[in-house]
Amino acid sequence: MAEEQKTQIDPDTFAYQALSTIHFRESVDYEAQLKERLTVFLMAKYLVDDFNHLEDQSFAASDAAGVTLSKLGFNDLLAKISELNHY
Repeated sequence: MAEEQKTQIDPDTFAYQALSTIHFRESVDYEAQLKERLTVFLMAKYLVDDFNHLEDQSFAASDAAGVTLSKLGFNDLLAKISELNHY
């Protein structure tokens, strides 16, 4: 992969894949089951949306030191993401 090529993940594909990998407990309460699955789907989708947005930002501008996120080491990247994370 080229160094300047950004990573983009399809949110819907990722969310559907997440649903297929999680073992949900079975219950006769179908509404609760659907809510649980919907929660996982939306969490996965929004997580990817946030990642794609962050990836767009990292390619649009560099931080104060002039280093883009794609050029940081793993520990530095984790620290930077924690700093940017405002949940």
